[in-house]
Amino acid sequence: MINTDLIHLKLSKNYKIAYTILFEILENKVPGFDHLETLYGSQKASTISDLLKTYFANRPSINLKPRRNNYNGPRDIVLARRKLEQDVHYQRVHEALLLNKYPDINELRVFYGDYTHYVMEIFSMYIELNLKRKCEISAATHLNRVGSMAYQMKMNKNGDFKYSAIAVMHDTIEDLLHLSNSADTGTIDREIYDNFVNVYIPPELQAPVKILTNHYNSILNYILENLQIEDKAFTLKNVLYELGKIIQSGLPEFTVYARKMYDLLSKITIEEIGFDNLKWECYKSLYLNGIADDVIKNDDYRLFEIKGIDLSDNAHGKGSLSIDARIRNINKNILWAVIGERFNSTWKPFNDHLAEIREDALQSAQYIILNDLLQPHSSLDFMMSALLKIENLKEVFYE
Repeated sequence: MINTDLIHLKLSKNYKIAYTILFEILENKVPGFDHLETLYGSQKASTISDLLKTYFANRPSINLKPRRNNYNGPRDIVLARRKLEQDVHYQRVHEALLLNKYPDINELRVFYGDYTHYVMEIFSMYIELNLKRKCEISAATHLNRVGSMAYQMKMNKNGDFKYSAIAVMHDTIEDLLHLSNSADTGTIDREIYDNFVNVYIPPELQAPVKILTNHYNSILNYILENLQIEDKAFTLKNVLYELGKIIQSGLPEFTVYARKMYDLLSKITIEEIGFDNLKWECYKSLYLNGIADDVIKNDDYRLFEIKGIDLSDNAHGKGSLSIDARIRNINKNILWAVIGERFNSTWKPFNDHLAEIREDALQSAQYIILNDLLQPHSSLDFMMSALLKIENLKEVFYE
């Protein structure tokens, strides 16, 4: 499996040289002068060589093995995506959502069965609110891609549509429930949360959808809005104070998450306390591990797989993201695979999906660095940029 970004990049006559240089850098080596000269010319090659020597001299040595590609690895997810995109029913549903129109309910029923009414209600809210992703297309399309992929990958069984329905609803609470509606009460209103869940999510799916919901993001969004209303700065001290208020409220759902956040953030050591940084700290330390704990406890890996499909879909549409967001998305995918490998599962399909997403993350990371190395102008700047990006992608590049 080779992702489309790398396929296009491989058309460059200097691709193989750039690939060799990348692995020499990953091994903490200054690339051979002949390779640098071929790529950048003799004058720039000398300066870049000096830059790399100084960089490595001031950098702690890394005793890690660079990860090698497995182009012949599993392809279940990518093949399922290709087959799904050829499905006429999927095309018609997706066309409607892209145009911010209501899809035909009979077309929806192919993927969501008895849960179709709930799915239509959810899509209707996205359409009426005109919710969009960063790429400016309807946010409902992401839900439909993830839900339809769960169907296409045959996660449902016994003729029901449980897992495709859970998958299509995975972002519903976070996207649609505006917790700050109750800001005048001083904390989150449990009644608003319960009413929303009971109206839009069928009873038997509420627990799994809640497991997939990133409540940490919802809480941070609520805190950010509360602080803005009160004209207070988004500082760690103020965030911890707001978390304390939520904990004291005794709301069962949010008290659990708020307490975990408080314990984590009270010990935080990151240099810059910002909204995105706190979200990332909660994501990597709490959110994915929380899903893993629940699926192990319930002996049902499907929810973890659905999260993998979700992350894979986000990676599939990475072209619209900033470079920082792309790097974070790649790290989310590799983190999902690392946590999944800790299950020590003997179930081959699950392990294949872990291997596939890990390889896709590696290729996506390689593309970002190789694209920098192959830039014909501002070569020094792009080389330094590549070195810094490698630092931010260490979990991907090394075994």
